[in-house]
Amino acid sequence: MKKYFTPLLMAASIAVQAQWTTDLSMNTAVRAASGNDAGSMLIADGPEGSTYSCWFEHDGGGYELRMQRLDAAGNRLWPDDGLVVSDHPQNSAIFRYGLTSDADGNALVSFQDQRTGVLDIVAYKLAPDGSFLWGADGVELPTPGTTGLGTTVAGLSNGNSVVAWNTNSSPGHVAFQLVGPTGDLLLTVPTELSAATRLSRPVPVATSDGGFILQYELEGFNFLAPATMYAQRFDAAGTAVWANPIVVSTQTISGFYFPSPVTDGHDGLYVAFNTSNPDNASFTDVYVQRVRGNGSLWSATGTRMDNSSITQKFTAGKGLAWVSDGNGVMVPLQVTDGAQGQSGCSVQRVDTAGVRQLGDAAVAVIPVTAAYVAPEDISATVDGAVIVHEQGAFGQVHIAATRVDLSGLPVWTPAQMDLSTANSNKDDVQTTSMRSGQVVTVWQDDRALSGVYAQNITGLDITSGIGPVPMASNSVRIEMNPADTPVLLLDPGFGPEVTVAVFDLQGRLVFGATFASAPRLVLPLQVSLPGLYTIRVEGKDRTVAVRWMK
Repeated sequence: MKKYFTPLLMAASIAVQAQWTTDLSMNTAVRAASGNDAGSMLIADGPEGSTYSCWFEHDGGGYELRMQRLDAAGNRLWPDDGLVVSDHPQNSAIFRYGLTSDADGNALVSFQDQRTGVLDIVAYKLAPDGSFLWGADGVELPTPGTTGLGTTVAGLSNGNSVVAWNTNSSPGHVAFQLVGPTGDLLLTVPTELSAATRLSRPVPVATSDGGFILQYELEGFNFLAPATMYAQRFDAAGTAVWANPIVVSTQTISGFYFPSPVTDGHDGLYVAFNTSNPDNASFTDVYVQRVRGNGSLWSATGTRMDNSSITQKFTAGKGLAWVSDGNGVMVPLQVTDGAQGQSGCSVQRVDTAGVRQLGDAAVAVIPVTAAYVAPEDISATVDGAVIVHEQGAFGQVHIAATRVDLSGLPVWTPAQMDLSTANSNKDDVQTTSMRSGQVVTVWQDDRALSGVYAQNITGLDITSGIGPVPMASNSVRIEMNPADTPVLLLDPGFGPEVTVAVFDLQGRLVFGATFASAPRLVLPLQVSLPGLYTIRVEGKDRTVAVRWMK
């Protein structure tokens, strides 16, 4: 028995079932309409390879917070114009807010509105089916004697959530509240952290004990003053763990920079940040720091990503992507000339001890030129990362991606893959993590049908090395690596049938079929172009891959 699904037939099937498109001038609409003004868009990973997105949209009477969930195939699972999360009164200015998902796949969103007559913090928890788990109006999170702005949220390992924000007191504090699974407030009053001058920009990072590390900034008496990054660990009850907050880095950041710390998988965090160049104080540079679960650091400053004193460097998107404990983190850099009139993209890799793996100079992925390529975000792959970047003049911005291996070298041929060729302005470009070999890129777009658009990148679970892909018990081999027709040798553990998919070096599907399992399987594969192909075999309880050189 064999069931073929050649790329042409697959495309016909996908057109009925899915919304991902191969027309890169169109892309997949998350929310699009003539004159739509969706703004301040955020995304988060959802369950089963899905993607949550949220944005503020003006409905004529005021701003509403709306959300959408795309499944792994690009279908909109909630109302086409977005699920209205909150239509409570909003300020004419939209402030920073937070979106994430918890271990159960629920979406957590925290923001501020004026339902009480003043701007203050509220939070919602939505199930994957769009139901409101904390009630239709979410939960209100007031701070006694003041109000709050600039909120973030994290799901905790014990099922609770933590919401953090800036207070409007003078000087400003940072505060947090713990919220139970059903929306009950677990602290009698929010916990506030204070100092002699203003604290701001809190971001919680969950730990395995039901607690979290809160990373925040100590500013001067106004936000324009350089800020020092701090962190404190809290247990599941919201009690401080470390005797004193720790200084994340002696390198300061500007009042306009918002760090995005991510978990290190060991009750600590990684954070990439813009700071001053130690050899040229008028230039911007990029460092990465690790805060371990016990409060220790790589060093007082963190690790500098590139030692050049004649170029400016800036972070992009999440700032970094964790690949594995063995391979460390990949860090994208926007690199410009001194006047910032030309731009390109470089990448550095740092191991878990903070040692640069690609040398004192980051590897140039796209040269610094007047084309002004700017990296926007990064997602880890099995053996490197995919960097999403944009370029183009006003009204003619395009989005593309470059996949790099652990050495920072491009994997695809050609090196760049277009994601959106629509001539328009694009903003808030963000990527999901890789799930089942796929990364989803989402952005705001001002094309004729303006709003929020998305595009997927597939085949990212295929390793980039020329050597054989590691396999469980050598369960798939290629017979003599034939140049014309690959013959697979399978062990009996795959079950009664196997699904075979063949990808070219750029990750594009060139063949697919389901076969009755057999010890020796001849693939009726017809490809004309020579090169390296990856054959992925899926059975009852395993998925493995081998390389084939035509």
